[in-house]
Amino acid sequence: MSHHLFKDLSWPERVVFVALAFTVVSITLWWRLGIVAVCVLAGLSVIKMFYTQTFGNRSLTLSQRVCLWAMVAYWLLYALSALVSSNHTEGWFRTVVKLYFLIIPLLCLLADTSYLTRTRIKALFQVFTATLLVRFAVCLVISGFQLVQGVPAVEVRDWQDDPLGMHHNYLALYIDAAVVFLYGCIIYTPKEKRRRDWPLLFGALVVLAVYLFMSFSRSGIVTLILFFALALVHLTFFRKKYKVAMVIALVSLVFSAGLYFVEPSAFSRFEALAHWDENHVPDDRVIAWECGVKATEGHLMFGYGVGDCSAQLREKFEERGYRKAVDVGYNSHNQYIETVLETGIAGLVVLLFMLLAPLVIALSKGTRSFVAVMVVMVVVVMNIFEVMLNRQMGVQFIALVYCLLILGVGSRMPKRLSSV
Repeated sequence: MSHHLFKDLSWPERVVFVALAFTVVSITLWWRLGIVAVCVLAGLSVIKMFYTQTFGNRSLTLSQRVCLWAMVAYWLLYALSALVSSNHTEGWFRTVVKLYFLIIPLLCLLADTSYLTRTRIKALFQVFTATLLVRFAVCLVISGFQLVQGVPAVEVRDWQDDPLGMHHNYLALYIDAAVVFLYGCIIYTPKEKRRRDWPLLFGALVVLAVYLFMSFSRSGIVTLILFFALALVHLTFFRKKYKVAMVIALVSLVFSAGLYFVEPSAFSRFEALAHWDENHVPDDRVIAWECGVKATEGHLMFGYGVGDCSAQLREKFEERGYRKAVDVGYNSHNQYIETVLETGIAGLVVLLFMLLAPLVIALSKGTRSFVAVMVVMVVVVMNIFEVMLNRQMGVQFIALVYCLLILGVGSRMPKRLSSV
C-alpha cells in the first residue's frame, strides 16, 4: 500500500487498517486463514477503542446504521432459530458459521471508522483484486506441477474446486465482484492516467474472465453476462461513453468466441439446461430447487428451524429418487429457498432487507454508485444458484464487502474523492 494511504492516520488507525488489509488478503486466499484474520482485526479494533477512549461510531449516517443493524438482526434471527430447533448441534453450527454478520458490523458500529475514506476503501478492493490474480497464478503453477507429476490432464483441468480448494460458485462470487470493481476503475480513470492504466485494467479483466471460465461455474458465467449487459446500458445511456461500450462489447465477443473454440468444455455444463425436455434428466440444481420448494409446504411462515430443515429436505430428495443429493448431503442450492426452510418467510424478509438495504445508499442523491449497485446485484443473483451463507468462504466475503460498501458509498466525503 502506498504511503499516502497512511497520511494523517494515528498509529492505532494504521495498525487496524493494516489488519483490515490482511483480512481482505486472508479471506481471498483461504477461509481458515480468514478466521484468524477476523479475530486479529476484532482484537486490534477493541484495543484501539480502549486506547483512544472512543466508543460508538459517530461518523455513521442513519442509513449506514440501519444497514449494519440489519446484518446483526439477520444473525440474531439464526441464533433464536437455533435455540428452538430440535437438533441443537446443527443449529448452532450453522449459526456460528454466520457469526461474521455479528462481529464485522458491530466493529463498524462501535469503533470509529472515519479514517476509512473512499480512497482507502478503494485501496482495499485493489488489494482484494490483486490477491485474486495472485491466487490464479498460484493455481496455474500447481496445475503445471500436477501435469509434470503425471496427473491426467482431464483431472488437472477440472477446476470446479480450484487447486487451492475453493468451490467454483464461491470463487465465481469473488471473481464477479472483482470484475465489477475493475469496471469501475476503467470507467472512472482520469484522462491523464488512461494510457497507463487501461491496458493493465483490461488485462486483469481478461485474466479474471479466464479464471471464471476455468472454474466451470455456470452461475458465475450467467451473472457475469448479466453484469456486462447492464454495464453496456450504463455506458451507453447514462455515462455516454460510446467508445468504451464498443470496446467492452467487442472484447467480450472475441473472448467468448475464442474460448468456445479453444476450450468448448467451459460451455458444456449448460447442456442440461439447453436440452431440458421430457427425454432428458433435469439439471441437478433444478431438482434441488423443486425438492426445496416442496419441503417448505406447511412451514412457510417460520420454517422448520435452522437445525431441523436438513432432515426435511433429505426426505424430499428421497421421495424424488435423488440419491446423489442424499448420499452427498446436498442443500437446496438456493439461499432464498434454504432461508425459508430454516426461518420461514419472516427470515426471508430479514435476508432480503439485509441484502438490498445498501441499494438505498448507493442510489441516493449525491452518491449513485453504479459499482456498489452491481456488487449487490452480483451477491443477490449468486444466491439464487447457491446457498452462499452456509459456508464460511461465502459468509466472510459477503459480510466484509457489504460493510466496506456501506462505509464507502455512505460516507460524507466530497464527491471528487470517490473513484467508483
